[in-house]
Amino acid sequence: MLKNILGSLLVALLGAAAAALGQSPYPAKPVKIVVPVTTGGPSDLVARLLGDKLSAALGKPVIIENRPGASQSVGAAVVAKADPDGYTLLQAAANMAINPILMNDLPYDTVKDFMPVSLTHLTPYVFVVSAQLPVNTLAELFKHARDNPGRITYGTTGQGSPQQLATLLFAQATSLGEMTEVQYKGSSAAHPDLISNRITFMIDPLAACAPHIKGGSLRALAVTTPARNPSFPAVPTAIEAGIPGYDFASWGGLFAPGGTPREVVARLNGELVKILGSEEIRKRFEDMGLVAKASTPDEFGAFLQSEMTRWKALLVKKP
Repeated sequence: MLKNILGSLLVALLGAAAAALGQSPYPAKPVKIVVPVTTGGPSDLVARLLGDKLSAALGKPVIIENRPGASQSVGAAVVAKADPDGYTLLQAAANMAINPILMNDLPYDTVKDFMPVSLTHLTPYVFVVSAQLPVNTLAELFKHARDNPGRITYGTTGQGSPQQLATLLFAQATSLGEMTEVQYKGSSAAHPDLISNRITFMIDPLAACAPHIKGGSLRALAVTTPARNPSFPAVPTAIEAGIPGYDFASWGGLFAPGGTPREVVARLNGELVKILGSEEIRKRFEDMGLVAKASTPDEFGAFLQSEMTRWKALLVKKP
């Protein structure tokens, strides 16, 4: 009897040891970050910069894979359907909060199919006009709009784009009357018309406009964030320029598939908090016109919910 008991105990111990050996600590292989846009944009640049740092911190390669299309939902769907093991991640942008409002056929549930890891950055925007337009302040833009009813045009990069949302928020906070939206495929496509004064104004990423502002072909009237931007300290905030409570910035963050083990999410979050808190990364983000911003997974989840609520209220009641 004792021999049988000892034999069973030995088998159990050997089984436990084998199981422990089979559970390699995360990560045991390369990690992939899916970027749902083409190369060169803020999300892509952020993913590549953070990927390099995460690779060094995790001791495994971090591979960046661009999967653009359908307002970023193509790349998001890839991650939503991936194994929830922490080896396939999504570097997402504000479309994660907008798409559920505007698209009825999303191939995933934004809340259930993703696990927030951390915010990664904020993207400040700026009100800009052509240097040819005799408008030097936001107050003067208001007057110009009132003096030219029905003739004011503004640029966006399409339905649900940050440029459109920022302008809708602007229209909600003011009473400038009807304005005409002109949609472009991207900021760079809009800038020639903006510079030549064929459209009246645009609320565009500061990073995209900065070269034209510095070169003198565009004039910055106000930044959209509550605090002035350190790269353009002379440019007032929209609040300072006469729009009480106006606060707009696009954002980016890292997601894992829903059901990813919390210890894996915690490991990724911890590394990101350290990376995004470093002076080197803060400076490199600032040089790109971005603001490094980390969070806990719970904070990021709450932020996503608040963004979805905020934009649903605005988009359902377009001015």
